[in-house]
Amino acid sequence: MSFDPNAPVDNVVSLPECTNNQGESLNDSILQKAGWLHGYRMDDICGPRVSARQVALYVDGATAFVQDTNELSTETIVTSTKRETNYVHHGWSMGAIATVSPWTLSRIAARNHPNAEGTWYTKLTKAKRLKVEVMLEDLVPVPEFKAAIENALEQPTTYEKFQAIYRALDRWGDVVPLEIEIGSSLAMTDTEIDHLQFPETGERNFNSAAGLSTIKTADITVVGDSFGWNDGKCTTEGVMQDPQWHTIKTKKTAPTINLLARELQTQLSELYARRLSYVPYDRMGPLRYCHKTYDDNQHSMKTISSVMIRFSDFIELLTATYFDGTMSSKHGGGGHVGTEHKFILARDEHIAEMLIWRHEGWVRGFQFITSMGRCSPQYGTHDGLPTIARSKGGVLAGFLIHTSKHSQHGEMYSDVQGVWRHDFIPRVLKEDDVYSDYFGDSNGHAFNDRVLIGNSNSIRVTSVEIRSGDCIDSIQFTYVDVIDGREFKSVTPRHGGTGGSSHQFVLEDGEHIVTISGWHGEQRITQLCFGTNRGRTSEVYGAGKGQSFSSLAPRDKDGNYFRLQYICGKDNDSSLTGVMFVWTPC
Repeated sequence: MSFDPNAPVDNVVSLPECTNNQGESLNDSILQKAGWLHGYRMDDICGPRVSARQVALYVDGATAFVQDTNELSTETIVTSTKRETNYVHHGWSMGAIATVSPWTLSRIAARNHPNAEGTWYTKLTKAKRLKVEVMLEDLVPVPEFKAAIENALEQPTTYEKFQAIYRALDRWGDVVPLEIEIGSSLAMTDTEIDHLQFPETGERNFNSAAGLSTIKTADITVVGDSFGWNDGKCTTEGVMQDPQWHTIKTKKTAPTINLLARELQTQLSELYARRLSYVPYDRMGPLRYCHKTYDDNQHSMKTISSVMIRFSDFIELLTATYFDGTMSSKHGGGGHVGTEHKFILARDEHIAEMLIWRHEGWVRGFQFITSMGRCSPQYGTHDGLPTIARSKGGVLAGFLIHTSKHSQHGEMYSDVQGVWRHDFIPRVLKEDDVYSDYFGDSNGHAFNDRVLIGNSNSIRVTSVEIRSGDCIDSIQFTYVDVIDGREFKSVTPRHGGTGGSSHQFVLEDGEHIVTISGWHGEQRITQLCFGTNRGRTSEVYGAGKGQSFSSLAPRDKDGNYFRLQYICGKDNDSSLTGVMFVWTPC
């Protein structure tokens, strides 16, 4: 907050004395009409909204300090964002605007309101009649607000806890005023300070709405008594009519959650700390002088609308754009020969998983999988082994990136973590799927059969076709799904080449693959064998040279095996080079 040095600040003149024939009850009536002890919602960029519910009570023996004043003053306030401007225009101080809890910041971000930047000037002329103050320690929450927060903290999941608290704040308010001024005011806001002046006396009558509407100022608001303009001075009409008085300035506030007992505040803080997670956990090792860090935490309350990725043989740049129009930085990256691609999300679509390929200390490839089961292209070269990045119940909110100095290409990505938020959707479809370890060689072209599976839990494997000789030349799955009573058959691409002999392992109705064993050599998978939930096994395909491996389906809480739903891995023109098995609950 700043003041124009050329504007009259606190130009105080005397107003007629307020005759209060009703004693204390008059002040009580005025405070009640002013929404005193009510909460205010601050999630709307257009301005504060008073709650219909009183959120605070006085501690026994405490009361507010009410001071009669008779002042007419003018101040000019300079703001730099549209949100600040709207709140200042409604009489809120910059301190009150900034007094919000992290919970309120999340509620603000959830609205996805663009918050334009610029320079605005607000000229606030006040006829102040009462100043009201109370200490935070002299207030306690009403029992219903306390009960709403306690009930929220008892919800079974993190998501449900967050949503219940957001609903409580929407009902009871984000902040409670601690210091206000009551009277009448005239607020004029514009991007041009010269527009905040009334014309010379005698040109026009400005004692009416019609007169005020002719002023060039972009935004004019009259609160309380009617303001007039006579002889070059701003005056008030009917200042003695107390029913016309309203809150004209909110100088100090406190978050409504600060009304709660310390124990409840601690529980809220601990819960909010669980809103974000950073996965993969092992991607951020010690930093050296050659590293730089780029962090999207400042955007973690927002919702991603698209991701721009630039790559060549390396991932060069990642930038997230959010639904409120803001963008993360381009996160360093010295490459300049790659091509840029944009992965655009629908309004209710979120990135729920990432596959990250890293090789020889550099990030080489990326793939995004959304909450709708949609897969992005596989960006980059995919050298190295894939890492699955996801956080149960979380959706991507940004990136935490380390860069390092490459000998040829300058600053390049060395590590990437996803920043995942857990307060946005109740659950991510297929979040219970389990990935096996990666078996095989790190070279080859990446593939992911999730492209065909999407988010379906009903689609199932009906047969596996293997071509093999000395190794696994290729693998291909056939699926069936029943949608609206109709059966649909689909086949994955062939992963590998056309050499070797063809074999087919056909599953019966209700039969699923629950175990896989095999061997892999230095460059390819050399053997595979499948086992089912009915104790049946396939032939042994391939010669079986190299190192053995096996993957067993996990069990659910009732002891039932998961089933193989799809695979991802790598291949080349002649063979299957590496594979990862994905198990889903039956």
